Amino acid sequence: MERPEQQMAALFEGLSRIQRIALLGRLEMAGGQLYRALAADEKNMRAREALLKAADDEERNGEMLRRMSTLKQACEKCGKELPTTTGTACWFQCTFCDHCARNLQLICPNCGGSLVPREAQQMRS
Repeated sequence: MERPEQQMAALFEGLSRIQRIALLGRLEMAGGQLYRALAADEKNMRAREALLKAADDEERNGEMLRRMSTLKQACEKCGKELPTTTGTACWFQCTFCDHCARNLQLICPNCGGSLVPREAQQMRS
């Protein structure tokens, strides 16, 4: 019989990078809900506070992963609409048209990561 950790890891098999990130984000958000449910029943205030902090951490991680797995439809600098196969993005999915990316010297102004063509990024996923 597989351990729960092995069963959870199996959920990620065969998924692209973006799909794995999206799934992990949903699991993090669910973990936050579980921590909050445990905190609601906890009588010890210190333990309750620790559970609520853990819930906040899980939800913050889930939101970050959601942003990382959501393809943007427009350039974040000039607002130009972009099909999902054009433009450039960092691994956090900060998205820029080719013109703005060149002006940014292919460096994301938000995270400092490299901006690469989204089409190439999706092929590596």
